[in-house]
Amino acid sequence: MRAFTAALTASVAAGFLVFAGTPAQADGFDDETIQGACQGNTAEFRFRLYYNSGTAGAYRDFRYAVGNFGSVPLTASGNYSLKFCPGTGAGAGQDVKNNAASARNSHTSYGACVYYSSWFDGAMDSIAPGVPTPRAQNLVKTYNENASFQWC
Repeated sequence: MRAFTAALTASVAAGFLVFAGTPAQADGFDDETIQGACQGNTAEFRFRLYYNSGTAGAYRDFRYAVGNFGSVPLTASGNYSLKFCPGTGAGAGQDVKNNAASARNSHTSYGACVYYSSWFDGAMDSIAPGVPTPRAQNLVKTYNENASFQWC
């Protein structure tokens, strides 16, 4: 029993060291990027912001509302700033906050609202639900001045 307890303790400690030694942000990108926000999965990530007008340049996909693009909590490691996806065109790696020029909504039930200020405040651009095809438009009220997004 004592040998089992010692082996279990050693395994847990080794696992902690591996976990603690893994960076929370790989290559400067956050954990949601790693979890799929940059893989073009429109079945799960139904809202997309683009760096350029006309849905061009780098993009960033969203599944859930984000109250502040510049300060998203990261479990036990502080906060990070959302970035446009690597390798997706002009603007890749730039902060999403105050850098988006257009958007696309492929959700069939909800509109997408982009806000000028954090926590869904200030001027707003609304992109209607994507029925039957995704809706895309240039941002007008929040063009390169956008800080949050929610389904509306």
